[in-house]
Amino acid sequence: MDGIPPERAVTDSWPALHGRPVLRRTVAVGLVLCVSVAAALVVRGVNSLTAGRVGRETDRDRAELLAGLHPSQHPGVGRSYVPVGAVYTHTPDGAPIAYLHYRVAGKDVGLGDFLRAYDLPAPGPTAPLPADLTAALGGDGPAEAPELLPDPEPTPTPDATTADPAPPAPAAPPGLQAADPDAEPDADADPTPDLDDETPEPTPSVTLPLTPTPTLTPTPTPSLTPTPPPSHPQTTRRIYVATIPGAAPGAADIYIRATG
Repeated sequence: MDGIPPERAVTDSWPALHGRPVLRRTVAVGLVLCVSVAAALVVRGVNSLTAGRVGRETDRDRAELLAGLHPSQHPGVGRSYVPVGAVYTHTPDGAPIAYLHYRVAGKDVGLGDFLRAYDLPAPGPTAPLPADLTAALGGDGPAEAPELLPDPEPTPTPDATTADPAPPAPAAPPGLQAADPDAEPDADADPTPDLDDETPEPTPSVTLPLTPTPTLTPTPTPSLTPTPPPSHPQTTRRIYVATIPGAAPGAADIYIRATG
């Protein structure tokens, strides 16, 4: 048609490629390679910038850390258990509190392996679960279950070898003989000494130089500023274990309430 310019081909913008198919393919392959290399460099740069950065900490991580069951707190175990329920919140006074629910299937990954992995004691007597623990986990929990009790700390006993020895008896002055308590008194001995037979010898006078007494300056005792107690007490953790009826041996539900 008149007035409409003819459609231009790609070779029209690059006259050197007109009629040279081999050169066109070579240029196309080169462009693809350049784009691929540039994309690989961009991806590598992004990976190097983000390497070593820790991912965003979730409420489950905070709950596990507060309860002392986070994988980073047990690096030598080589395995960890993932809770099926985790809630992390704060009490009205601002103290953190965590609720966790673990479920072990039994056999190789049963309750015994869970206790060994986290160095926990054996279950003790049955105790009722706290109401807030059951409510935080959506009512999923029994009314009571055996509670894990920590082992009592040994009471130190005094060692007889470390007791202070008795002080030795004072020695008698030179020239005097200690009296024998078992000896009988001599009836013929005169208890009154004869003063006429002994002439007292004059005692030489000795003049001692006077030594000035040093003046002691009292040292002021520094006043100790008491350290204020922490705003929140140390972490208190209560763990309850409920076996699953009809499941494999060692299968159990584990409910944990931890406050800090």
